[in-house]
Amino acid sequence: MAHILIIEDDLDVRENIAEVLKFKGFEVSSAMDGAIGLSKLKEKRYDLVISDIMMPGLDGYQVLKRIKKNPLTSQIPVILLTAKTMVESKIEGLEYGADDYITKPFNAKELLARVTNLIENRKALKAKTLMEKPRRDVESVEDLFIRDLLEVFSRNLDNSAFVIEHAVPEVGLSKSTIQRKVKNYTGKTFNQLLREFRLEQAKLMMEKKGGNISEIAFQTGFNSVSYFSFSFKNYFGYAPTKEKKEDGDEELAPSEEN
Repeated sequence: MAHILIIEDDLDVRENIAEVLKFKGFEVSSAMDGAIGLSKLKEKRYDLVISDIMMPGLDGYQVLKRIKKNPLTSQIPVILLTAKTMVESKIEGLEYGADDYITKPFNAKELLARVTNLIENRKALKAKTLMEKPRRDVESVEDLFIRDLLEVFSRNLDNSAFVIEHAVPEVGLSKSTIQRKVKNYTGKTFNQLLREFRLEQAKLMMEKKGGNISEIAFQTGFNSVSYFSFSFKNYFGYAPTKEKKEDGDEELAPSEEN
């Protein structure tokens, strides 16, 4: 389950938020001010931060800016807590990079909905971002694991028979550990991540005119052109022939294969 850090100087509010989150199964840590919160972020990985704006010492804006400027924490979603009358504060927080805000006193259902949506959306975005961007000098342990796995996918791109068992010796982890890490870090299954990686590579090949639709499908590990077309359209929202028109290539009807 996701681990959430609450940074709030008001004890009652802090404990109330923690109680709501723990009831739904989230792991929760707390900090009574911004300095302590930033210190905790150096010690452990968190999936989301909830921070009050008005705090002694480092306020919520300063905490937010430091989180977003640090490569190791910049991808962590941050929810700011504001008073209902602090309209300008909400706008300022969003300009600083806040992912969302919640007004106090908060509604428990709204809090849980916003927390859950942010965590799941960020997980889904993480894998796609790593596929599209090169390695950075400083990355989290989670990002490094996914990057190493994507490199394994790349080396086996045209192997339609490639399955998780083949990744075990290359990654050096058990099948169950790989499955768990992929799910925890990206919100996807191993097979989903593999298929999306292949589709992203296929799109790049089309943009670089790396072959016709059939050739690219087989080069990226799809042993069925119709299934490739179906998967591509389902993932990107349009058929592969919209991306690349080749002489003799006709738009393929979606397959029922899954």
